[in-house]
Amino acid sequence: MVPVILQEELGANESAIGLIAGAFAAAGFISSFTFGRASDVRGRRGILIGGLLLSGFATLLQVVSLFASDLKIFAVIRVLIGFSSGVFPAALLAYAYDNTKGKMGKFSAWGAAGWGIGNLGLGALFWLQNPQEPQDLDLFYRVSYTLSALSIFLSFVVALRLPFTREVKMNVPLFPKALIKKNAAVYSAMLIRHTGANMIWVTYPLFLESINADMGWIGVIYAVNSFGQFFVMMALDKYDPSILVAVGLASSAVTFYAFLMVGSFWEILPAQLLLAAAWGCLYVGSLRYVMDRNREKATASGVLSSTMSISGIIGPVIGGVAVTIFQFKGTIFIAMAMSVVALAIFLAEMKRSGEFYRLRTHSRGFV
Repeated sequence: MVPVILQEELGANESAIGLIAGAFAAAGFISSFTFGRASDVRGRRGILIGGLLLSGFATLLQVVSLFASDLKIFAVIRVLIGFSSGVFPAALLAYAYDNTKGKMGKFSAWGAAGWGIGNLGLGALFWLQNPQEPQDLDLFYRVSYTLSALSIFLSFVVALRLPFTREVKMNVPLFPKALIKKNAAVYSAMLIRHTGANMIWVTYPLFLESINADMGWIGVIYAVNSFGQFFVMMALDKYDPSILVAVGLASSAVTFYAFLMVGSFWEILPAQLLLAAAWGCLYVGSLRYVMDRNREKATASGVLSSTMSISGIIGPVIGGVAVTIFQFKGTIFIAMAMSVVALAIFLAEMKRSGEFYRLRTHSRGFV
């Protein structure tokens, strides 16, 4: 929805959309890295609760910014949302790992379900309201952000009641060089693949509009991905994390190739299911890979989130320019190639570290 608001309501071009998305991710990088470590050092409860509260208020401010109809104000609030949305995830992930015995697939699945309900609700709201005039669209956007803020505040209330009985505070270096080196295979693969993906996502709603999807169908298309992730992630905890990462990278390349073949929004629905499987494997595999191997679980997951944020900085900036030069499908082709490169780097690192043999052996059970 944000790219559509920026272009159609505030007059931003593709390059400006990319820069704003990059600034959003840069703010998330800073907060994910900082508060991931802080969750291990100072405890998770305050960071989780404070981050949710800040995110709720920042989202309400985005509603206020829509009344101003000013691109600069909207962009500044987007950066604030980017920062606040990076404060709490590492603390939440570490809490979930400790309280679910490492079943990050099932935990992540419920997050995907929430995303799916939100996207489906957005599409339903659009069709029910059936906006015809600019003022009707303005109301639609304001109601959407208000409902988003309310859901975050509800999460804040739930978080207040969570028991934090298993917290162990620990010393973590200000810059955890050894931890980053230990998990370099996943961090580097995620950086490359996700940079390519963000080249697509920064203008993805505009791409969907170009193949005749209205805002209602865009919500449905996103929801197909989200609910697909829910069912895929529910089944992933029994598989080896390295296998999941490799499958996620390979199937990402296949997914982006499928995007190149579509000519209408109906045709992209099966590709959304493939995308759900690809991201489900990559995200759950990456989470378990770094959290299973490290005592500093919030720091490790915070660095993973920061890596994704770096991708969110580089990808949208390059993608905003690339789509201007190569059009949507040219940008998608570049993302496909980057997924192939990420897979090659991950497998090479597995071979160098001696894990490749175990990876090959266990892959026989991935059916």
